[in-house]
Amino acid sequence: MSNITLSADDALKLSAQFRNASTALGDYLYAPENWPKIPEKDRATLQSLEVTLLNVASDLVTRAVGVIIQDAEQSVADLVAATDHARDVIKTIDNVTRTITVVTAMIGLAAVIPTGDAGAIFAALKNLQSAAKGEQTAKARKAKT
Repeated sequence: MSNITLSADDALKLSAQFRNASTALGDYLYAPENWPKIPEKDRATLQSLEVTLLNVASDLVTRAVGVIIQDAEQSVADLVAATDHARDVIKTIDNVTRTITVVTAMIGLAAVIPTGDAGAIFAALKNLQSAAKGEQTAKARKAKT
């Protein structure tokens, strides 16, 4: 096992990923073809999640710099790849419930990174990967029908 110290550059990369995901969620939410189709309750949830993603992006830089992730089974590159993939999934989501699941998983990951708790980070990373994969699987099934 190894230790990872999040540098300022690492924290900025991760922060950018979460900010980009917030933008992707906003693009989805406010697209003229989506807005009228999204139930009001779900719109409010998505708006709240969009703001939360933007806030965690800002907070991540401040809170994560210098955090040592001990016994990490994942690297910063793994975290960036997972958040990048989730952002791409958000850009193509066509189901509000699954959108909420993916975004909530992203926020969960952002919340545990600054703790340096490798187990919690690994679990949150796997949760995000699972949520994003689940959305892709659902999309593939829908495309076949």
